[in-house]
Amino acid sequence: MLDQLNTVKHSTLEKKVYSEILQAIVSGRLSPGSSVTITELAEGLNVSLMPVRTALKALEAKNLIHIQKNRRLIIRKLSLEDLQELFEIRIKLEVGAAQEAAKRCPPETLQLLERTLREMEACQDRELYLEKNLAFHRAVYQSANKPILCEIIDDLWHRISPYMYLYLKIDVHTHDSFHEGLVAALREGNPQKAGEWLEVDLSSSARELAERLRSLPGG
Repeated sequence: MLDQLNTVKHSTLEKKVYSEILQAIVSGRLSPGSSVTITELAEGLNVSLMPVRTALKALEAKNLIHIQKNRRLIIRKLSLEDLQELFEIRIKLEVGAAQEAAKRCPPETLQLLERTLREMEACQDRELYLEKNLAFHRAVYQSANKPILCEIIDDLWHRISPYMYLYLKIDVHTHDSFHEGLVAALREGNPQKAGEWLEVDLSSSARELAERLRSLPGG
């Protein structure tokens, strides 16, 4: 029994370390192109090297980092072309997920989306808005009841999110009407409209981010 308890505890620690490093990458605290040593990460998280190594192997498998032979890791940096391609893939997958969601979105999910939308509309902090935006989209896609598709979409979000946090200087309410339209389409059970609103939302983000990156020195 004690061995089992120790295994669970260790597994939980590894998951927490993975989650913390992933969130640091996604939020841009570990920015694209930056580097850090495994020892520095372990010290910052106040844990041993082992759970950090395990977490980093998983993050490297998702193509979020590159681990060098000197035990230093680099947060992968994407080109503008990479980001545009990722958005193109996201649009295709997420439009499909939204269309599936419109066929089966339960009342409790609609209530959650409406509540999240109200919170977003009242939000004046850009970073908090982006967090709620992710929660909003996740709730939509999860109601499609396509877990593998949701996992793939999550991975794509993780690769793009640092650029959204660091470079996308949006008015936090620019996309409110898109979200309202999406919720209305889900409430009506209209897959075509759901897909159209979702595509407008993502295409707008892709365009705004591209314009921002081109305006930066060396962009």
